[in-house]
Amino acid sequence: MTKIREFMTGWFDPKMPPMVAWSERRKEGLMGSAKGKRYVPGFRPFDMLTEPNQALLIFENSDQRIGVESVVGPRERFVRNIDFDELLFQFAGVCEIETEFGEYAMKAGEIMLIPAGIAHRSAGTADCLRVFARLHEPVIHMHDDAAYASHVEYEVVRKGGPTWKVPAGSTPRKQGKVIETMICWRDTPEYYSTAERDYEHLVGATSTERDARKSGIKKIRAFDYFTEITGRRGPGPKIVESPNFVVEVYNTDGEQFAFHRALRSEEFGLQFRGTATNMSEFDGALPMAPGDLALVPLGIAHSVITGKEFLRVVMYSRIPWDVKIDATKHAFKSSFDVRTKVIESAGWWASAAE
Repeated sequence: MTKIREFMTGWFDPKMPPMVAWSERRKEGLMGSAKGKRYVPGFRPFDMLTEPNQALLIFENSDQRIGVESVVGPRERFVRNIDFDELLFQFAGVCEIETEFGEYAMKAGEIMLIPAGIAHRSAGTADCLRVFARLHEPVIHMHDDAAYASHVEYEVVRKGGPTWKVPAGSTPRKQGKVIETMICWRDTPEYYSTAERDYEHLVGATSTERDARKSGIKKIRAFDYFTEITGRRGPGPKIVESPNFVVEVYNTDGEQFAFHRALRSEEFGLQFRGTATNMSEFDGALPMAPGDLALVPLGIAHSVITGKEFLRVVMYSRIPWDVKIDATKHAFKSSFDVRTKVIESAGWWASAAE
């Protein structure tokens, strides 16, 4: 029998210890030992999108709405989220985003924060796939360029998926009158407001300062903050934080040092690169490949064994989520080949072979 350790944590509160208790366990007694209605099997969220320019809500609570979407070609309208932030994680393809702070390009592995109240519009390539997280409580921390430890770019190639194409001749209107949709957190579509705007006085017309140009958009390379191998001593970098929501990234190599039981947070991991085996009281041993997602409900002990090239983005919520999809229903059976271009390496890479 294999002896392992388990640690328990509360929420991300600097006034509280990061680990509130340690236990000695038997691995065989943990893996696959639990069952219950809160169990959700691992699934492939991007394979649940059945058409281009579809947004699919996956998890929801009073503070967050999290899902996936395809952006194929230009969106016709601008959107202004009145009282909630929007966080975008680019999984595949490229997306051009016009905002009141200017124009930005999103590539695979990047995260962008669009603050509440800022109008924006997206135009994606045929393979554009991304995760969205809409947050009623605003983001209070997000890493910036100063903390980068490396510079790596990624190209994600989908195989076995749909053959969506950007419609010929579809170009976004970049002058004259454009339409904007305004959305409040509590709105259902029949309550959305619309407005006609002048394009020239919308894109790039806004600053966070009165007398100087300063953008409120934050865009970062999610996987360029590692200073060591995660999972050997502790968690990955906490790159985004709001009062009830946190994003971390992981580059774990091998087996995590212990099982983790969260007492104040649910989490899900989206596999970005490499393969892994998730171990938990619900799943037993769950294989994970790029594009796979696994939910860990509140209080369920879990750990991971990874292969080389492992990268994962993990999102945590202080408020348990309602699951809005049937995790057994997929429209496609895709695989994703993640190609890596190293521009500037990080010091921790040498320790990956130790």
